[in-house]
Amino acid sequence: MRVLFATWTGSSHLLPMVPLAWAARAAGHDVRVAAPPSCTDAVVGAGLTAVPVGRDVSREELARRTEGLAAWLGEKEPWPRDWARSPEVAGGEVAAVYRALAEKQFVVADAMVDDLLAFARHWRPDVIVHDTVCYAATVVGAVLGVPVFSHMFGSPMITRNELQDMTGDPLPGYAALFERFGAEPPRGPAGWIDPCPPELRWPAGVERTDIRFVPYNGRGAIEPAWLREPKRRPRICLTWGLTAAQVRPERMPEAFEQTLKALTALDVDVVLAVTAAHRGLLGSLPPRVRVAENIPFSLLLPGCDALIHHGGTGTGLTAVAAGVPQLMFPLAPVLAAFAERVDAAGAGIMLDPNEAGDAPSVEAALRTLLAEPVRARTAAVRAGMTALPAPADVLSLLRAAADGVR
Repeated sequence: MRVLFATWTGSSHLLPMVPLAWAARAAGHDVRVAAPPSCTDAVVGAGLTAVPVGRDVSREELARRTEGLAAWLGEKEPWPRDWARSPEVAGGEVAAVYRALAEKQFVVADAMVDDLLAFARHWRPDVIVHDTVCYAATVVGAVLGVPVFSHMFGSPMITRNELQDMTGDPLPGYAALFERFGAEPPRGPAGWIDPCPPELRWPAGVERTDIRFVPYNGRGAIEPAWLREPKRRPRICLTWGLTAAQVRPERMPEAFEQTLKALTALDVDVVLAVTAAHRGLLGSLPPRVRVAENIPFSLLLPGCDALIHHGGTGTGLTAVAAGVPQLMFPLAPVLAAFAERVDAAGAGIMLDPNEAGDAPSVEAALRTLLAEPVRARTAAVRAGMTALPAPADVLSLLRAAADGVR
């Protein structure tokens, strides 16, 4: 079986698909991963064969083509809790942001689709697996009659924001992608593959195929010896995620700096998980603060007692997989949607980003996280995650779809 994976420029959307791609490769199937040029290094770093397709769309071009994303990026007041339960009816601002997000992905899809279709015609995949918002892959599947599966990227939500109000007819920009090739937009993929544990999801109107979240946070590293040393005090990991470094490599997020200052006033050891882009911005550090540069969280977090982060799903689900409770300061609605679910499940605490620098609030939250009730709830959510089907067990779904069209 030939399995074509496809994603757009965000490596955070690629990483959750890597375990399924590994499983397919280990089972003897041919695997290719198509992505814009800026994402192919991440594909190769995962030990997979990359196929560059299309061109990279600059942030400036996207900004010209899509407006209304300020609220999504956290530049306005936070949205009310529970908005993600029914985003299609959450109000005008939410609808405007989702429309802008859809237009953004239509622009990216338009830049990818010709090359992706040309490669697929040459390679003739039996099945396509794409990240949920990689709309170029849905076009290719429709044109070639190949079954397409949408692989979610860890978010607790599922959205159909290529549709009017997420439930109606295809938006004009989405329909136009298909019209170029004389195809009709499908009503949905052959299936939704979801690595988010059911306990952390929001309700959705589609049937999802569970897949166990297997942490993959980037290429491997040498395990630091200090992770095996006995701990004299609680070890707290602080990170602000991969995306922050990609979007603003020139400066540290303000909330990160505030939280670090608050932590240094406490009797804890601090591990700063940063990328190379942000390492040079840290300057001199106080005692009991250690830097972990480009160390995968799956390696780092089992040696920590708690994690403080921005609410990113890849980071947060890796913490769940490691059984580590988490304190989250989400700076944007999409991050808050995940943080709310972790908070509601009792596996972490969500605080307002304005409290990131408040030492008493941080200390109180850490005391709660390190206590037995939260640790027990985290262990329960982790047990639910590990009970889900392994990536290798999901391959039969792809095989059945491929055989059904032969």
